[in-house]
Amino acid sequence: MPPLAVLDVPADDACACDRPKGALLSIDAAIPRAAAWASPITDVNFLPLGGARGRLLAHAVQARLTSPAFDRSAMDGYAVRAGDGLEPGARLSVKGRIAAGARGIPLGRGEAARIFTGAPIPPGADAVVMQEDVRRHDGTIVLDRAVRAGAHIRSAGEDVAFGDRLAEGGARVDARLIALLAAQGIAMVPTRRRPRVAVLSTGDELVEPGAPLGPAAIYDANRPMLLSLIQAAGCEVVDAGIIRDDPWEQGERLASLAESCDLLVTSGGASVGEEDHAGRALRLAGGDGEALAMALKPGKPALVGRIGAAAVLGLPGNPVSALVVFMLLGRAMLARLGGAAPHRPAGLPVPLAEQLARKPGRTEFVPGRLVRGQHGPRLALLSSNSARLRPLVEADGLAEIPTDMARAAPDTPVAFHAFSGLLC
Repeated sequence: MPPLAVLDVPADDACACDRPKGALLSIDAAIPRAAAWASPITDVNFLPLGGARGRLLAHAVQARLTSPAFDRSAMDGYAVRAGDGLEPGARLSVKGRIAAGARGIPLGRGEAARIFTGAPIPPGADAVVMQEDVRRHDGTIVLDRAVRAGAHIRSAGEDVAFGDRLAEGGARVDARLIALLAAQGIAMVPTRRRPRVAVLSTGDELVEPGAPLGPAAIYDANRPMLLSLIQAAGCEVVDAGIIRDDPWEQGERLASLAESCDLLVTSGGASVGEEDHAGRALRLAGGDGEALAMALKPGKPALVGRIGAAAVLGLPGNPVSALVVFMLLGRAMLARLGGAAPHRPAGLPVPLAEQLARKPGRTEFVPGRLVRGQHGPRLALLSSNSARLRPLVEADGLAEIPTDMARAAPDTPVAFHAFSGLLC
C-alpha cells in the first residue's frame, strides 16, 4: 500500500473546499481505492439454513439438483396427449387422478387424467387442460378450447439446471436465497465470519447522550448512527466510545482496536486543520493510509488505510457527511471484507418535483422525499446542510445530483437512492 498522502483535504464544506489545490477524486475512483485497504475475511462458518440470514456466502454455491426434477402440472386440470393438437369438442376418457406427490398411469390417445398443481405429468401426456376449459360427463371430458402440446406444463430444469451457479461468494443470505437453497436440499450454508467493526468518535466537544451538556458541548450523534447502520449490515459492532482530540491517545486506541477488529470507523478529524488528528493518529498506531479529497458534497474529506490486518475509515464529523461517505466508502470496504466486489450504488431515475439551481463541480447527495405527481412519483429535495439531521428523518432517500449539473427544470430525472436499500 502507498504511504500516507494528504491530497488537499480541507475542512468539510468550508470555503476552502471550493478552491482545491489539486484534482478532486471522483466517487468512481474513490470507491475502489477505499476498498483496496480492506482484505477479505477467510474464516468460514457452516450455519444451519435457518440461522444464516443476513450472513455473507463464503464462496459460490452451485445447484445439486435440477429443478423442477420432473415435468409437472402448472394448473389444476387434466393431463392429455395433445400430439399435433386437440380442437374444441374433442372428447377424452378420464383415466385416474394424480395429486402432488403421486404418480399416474401412462396415457394413450383419447385419454386424460385428472391432475393437480405440482403433480408429475404422466407418461404419454404432453399438455394440461385447465379445469375451466372442459365439461365433464360420466367419466369423460369435452374440450371447450383448443389444446397444444406443452400447455400448462412446468418443464424439468426450467428453473435450475444441475450445476448452475445459484449465488456468488459475498452474496447476502436473505429469505429469497434461503428458499432457493432449501429447494436444493442444502441444510448447511458456508458463510464468512461476520466482520467485527469498531466505531469511535473523536472530539473534545462530544458528550454521550444522557450526560450533562456543557455550554460548548454537543451530543455525539455519529457513533450511535454508525453503530446502528453497521449492525443492520450484519456486522458485529464494537462501541469504542468517544476519545478526545489528542493524536497520541487516538493512536493508542486505534492500535488496540486493530488487534481484534476487521474495520475501524472513526468520525471527526478527517480533514487537515490544526485540530484534525486522524491522519497522524493512524501513523502513530503503526498504520498506513491516504487522505482522499473527493468531488463529493457533503463529505469531501475521508481517510482510508490499514493498521496491521484491520482496515481503517476516517469519516467527516458532520452527521450527514459521515452518513454519505459511509454509504459510499464504508459499504465498499464491508463488501471487500465479505469477499464481494465493491460497487457504486446506482439509484433509480426519478423526476425532480421542482427547479434546481446549484454550483456544479461536485456530486451532491441531498435528502429527498417522494411526492405524488400527475404522471407518477416526483422527488422533492430537502435541506443539503450537512449538519442537519431532521431532513434525513423526513426524507425517503438521497437524491444524487451529477457533478456537472448546475440547473435542472422540473421533471428532470436524477438518481434516487432509497434509504430502504442504503441503510441495511
